[in-house]
Amino acid sequence: MLKLDVKNKKILSVLDEDARTPLSKISSRVGISKQLVDYRIRTLVKQGIIKGFTIQCNLAKLGYSTFGVYLRLKNLTQTKEKEIIDTIVNHPFSKWLVVCEGKWDMAFALAAKNIIEFNNHLEGIMDLLGDNIETYETNIVLSLQDFYFSILEKGDYYKMKPARMEFAEKETFKLDALEIGILQELQKNSRTNLVEIASRLKSSADVVRYRIKNLVANKIITEFKTRISFKTLGYNWYQVLIDLRMFPESHEKRFLEKIKQIPNLNYIVKCVGKWDFELHMRAESNEEFRTMLMKVRDELADYLISYDTMIIFSKHKSIALPEGVASELLKEIKK
Repeated sequence: MLKLDVKNKKILSVLDEDARTPLSKISSRVGISKQLVDYRIRTLVKQGIIKGFTIQCNLAKLGYSTFGVYLRLKNLTQTKEKEIIDTIVNHPFSKWLVVCEGKWDMAFALAAKNIIEFNNHLEGIMDLLGDNIETYETNIVLSLQDFYFSILEKGDYYKMKPARMEFAEKETFKLDALEIGILQELQKNSRTNLVEIASRLKSSADVVRYRIKNLVANKIITEFKTRISFKTLGYNWYQVLIDLRMFPESHEKRFLEKIKQIPNLNYIVKCVGKWDFELHMRAESNEEFRTMLMKVRDELADYLISYDTMIIFSKHKSIALPEGVASELLKEIKK
């Protein structure tokens, strides 16, 4: 576990707000020189505290929905587990994959235009996994509510980032090839400078700047994200899957307000299917997690049917624009 000094905490907080924040602005907010900010960021990357810089992309505005899948596996060896991980990671429409412990052994997310396409993607994966599947569950993801990195927060209230819709919208935004290329470049490293992106895409820095501004204004890019490794900072990653009775919208808002008072909440996923909500939390110990879980149970006492908990050991994929989605978007342009 690595400890952070106040300057590094401030740097991480600024980068968590916007991964493309220039060194000059970080320098001003942290109170050290640009050169020292750059050195500290590079050190945080070398230490594994920062895993990279990417984007969050609103696939719903491009006509794609997100679907969650939870797997319980059997006859599993280390070699077979790696084969299954590779199968899902290499699937062109997979967005996210984690290995966990609890009721489920793995969880992953797929992007698809509709439930039929999702079913086709899932059947293809299940055929490859064969006899290693004991059981599985699926969810339709409606929205994701992220929280700002709360390591510097004081008091009992934690700030939410803008919610991101995950279910396909009827009115879709049309991208051109340059914009798709920009998204792919920023997904690799969202701190890449404009000149470098323009060179790779055979465009100009001014054009790239304008297109990025347009992608943000149209809420295709919803966040320039810094990947922070909470594991390196000494936190475990827990997930709670919650099944509720009828939940009035007014009570849902009240529940979210209460949930914001729980420290170290990473994000909340609203779903349709087996569960209604997924809570992703970080805690330094099982005891700390249990305290957080009890607060959630207290808030939902009148509506809670059941819940499952998992500890997530490792994340093997997390991307905003899957290869298959980008390929389909490019094919549509050529029609």
